[in-house]
Amino acid sequence: MKRFVFATLLLLCAQWNVAASAQSQTIQSEPDGTLGNAYDPQHFAAELQRLSRLLDKHPSLQRIVAVREALPAQWFVTTPESTYGISSSELREKLAAGNSEDAQAWLENMSEEIASYADGSAPPGDPATELHKILAENQFAGVRPPTAWELFKQRLADWLQKLLSRLFAGLSRYPLSGEILFWLVVIGAASLIAFAIFRFFISRDRLESMVRGPEVLASRTWQEWLRLARAAANRGDFREAVHAAYWAGIVRLEETGIFARDRSKTPREYLRLASAPSTANRQYREPLSTLTAILEKTWYANRGANAEDFQDTLRQLEALGCQLE
Repeated sequence: MKRFVFATLLLLCAQWNVAASAQSQTIQSEPDGTLGNAYDPQHFAAELQRLSRLLDKHPSLQRIVAVREALPAQWFVTTPESTYGISSSELREKLAAGNSEDAQAWLENMSEEIASYADGSAPPGDPATELHKILAENQFAGVRPPTAWELFKQRLADWLQKLLSRLFAGLSRYPLSGEILFWLVVIGAASLIAFAIFRFFISRDRLESMVRGPEVLASRTWQEWLRLARAAANRGDFREAVHAAYWAGIVRLEETGIFARDRSKTPREYLRLASAPSTANRQYREPLSTLTAILEKTWYANRGANAEDFQDTLRQLEALGCQLE
């Protein structure tokens, strides 16, 4: 029995070797199958396609082994520029692992690279063509030479940098002078910031703080406001006189129906209402604009007022329809 089993194994091994040898001879006898010789790109692509066909449709283990044994260490591909050696080691490793799909994918990728070279769509060794192709892509759409204004700003910045470098380089030899200059710059910057904050607070719209109570304002007629304005002017308080005269004009326009009684509005809002296209009495726009400008200068900006400002206010009130005599 042992002898029978041993003889059977010998027979199977002999048949497998004969089949592998025949398979190898079949692979090597394929057209254009002289491996290891130099190819041009077209014939090398044909050789890769031939190997891919041999590994197509789940080849047997014997066929994979035969293809692997028939591979040269490397292929030589000759182009007009040079001769290149392409190693087959990666393909051998995939075949040794029995993974025919990965091996076929490698062959297909290599075939596509060779085909793209053979197409000649981008001439090799032409840097200008490659550069224009890269710059034509979307991410380089904004690439352009600098404009004249950008060049001027760059030169101005360079000049200022050189000027400051020379200035501070000279101050480094005189520590006391440098310290004095530093503190002068700090004090000047702080003064500018303080002045800007002060201007912001005195120039912003503060009508809400100016109004002395809706009930008092609503109960007075324009004649009462005018008497208050004259009384303030007689005691030399022209700022208060301008303020009272302004409200005399507003109440007068309310009585004529130009404005509705609403003490929540600001002088600018009253002026916008008078300037609206739907306003019937457009002759009131200019005197109200002048009256509002005088009020903002004397009351909001806190610049003070004089007798001339008060007389100008009275002229605007007369233009608004107030009988001064």
